[in-house]
Amino acid sequence: MSTMPPLVLISGPEAILAERALSSVIAEVKHLDPDVERINVVPSTYQPGELVVHSSPSLFGGRKLIVCESLDEAPEDLYVDLLALLAGPLDDISLVVMHRSGPRGKKVLDAMKAAKARVIECPAIKSDRDKDDFVAAEFRRLGRRATPEACLLYTSPSPRDGLLSRMPSSA
Repeated sequence: MSTMPPLVLISGPEAILAERALSSVIAEVKHLDPDVERINVVPSTYQPGELVVHSSPSLFGGRKLIVCESLDEAPEDLYVDLLALLAGPLDDISLVVMHRSGPRGKKVLDAMKAAKARVIECPAIKSDRDKDDFVAAEFRRLGRRATPEACLLYTSPSPRDGLLSRMPSSA
């Protein structure tokens, strides 16, 4: 049976890739322990010591999955508490930290990397080549193959919609 690394860093500005990475990590942890307790740490409402409470052992036992999104927007108190958590043992805890970009939270990022966190990169999809690669990867993820021309249909502007791409809409 595989084991979940206690630390996962999801890094990069591309939201769709970060959301998929988080979903994949959550699914992996739930596969290993269906009764895992998921705890979301919200930086905008974080109170000092909150992480200490969440990471404390439960009277009932069980694994905890602590997800900290938007580390790049977190208050200094969260950085301090994350660094303290990373300095100790992570018994029955999986910690997932998401960081879009920028220098805020760099000490936490460095500490996670030093602690051998699994790093999942979510680079920005900017260029036409990036978009084509993303669409091709989506087809592969769904067990399908698509020619480069077919992928181009999804990313190229259409005469009908001006500068908009032909990515399927939810309408």
